[in-house]
Amino acid sequence: MPIRTRLHRTLPPNAAELTRMLFNEWTQPSEAGQPVIVVEGQKPDPIHIYIIWDEWRGMNQTDRSEIIMDVYDNVMVGPRVQEHGTVTVAMGLTSEEAKRMGIEFE
Repeated sequence: MPIRTRLHRTLPPNAAELTRMLFNEWTQPSEAGQPVIVVEGQKPDPIHIYIIWDEWRGMNQTDRSEIIMDVYDNVMVGPRVQEHGTVTVAMGLTSEEAKRMGIEFE
């Protein structure tokens, strides 16, 4: 089977707004509500990031992961860059999907 490279991909229209909202929550966390940011592991171990957020509903997993990685890369700059480890999982899940996968977030 030939290997193909995806040449062009377009994010959904609300991607910029979701990116902004997630960045704001990551840099100034609220006490309750969504999104819930779950980070497992730390440098030098692989890092798994789960963002539980019902705003993901209707968006495919690739778009969700791309938004998460964009935000993560923008959060881990300056002094925090030393905390920046290798992310091996960046998964956006609705609360229902997280419960089905057994990911605790409350």
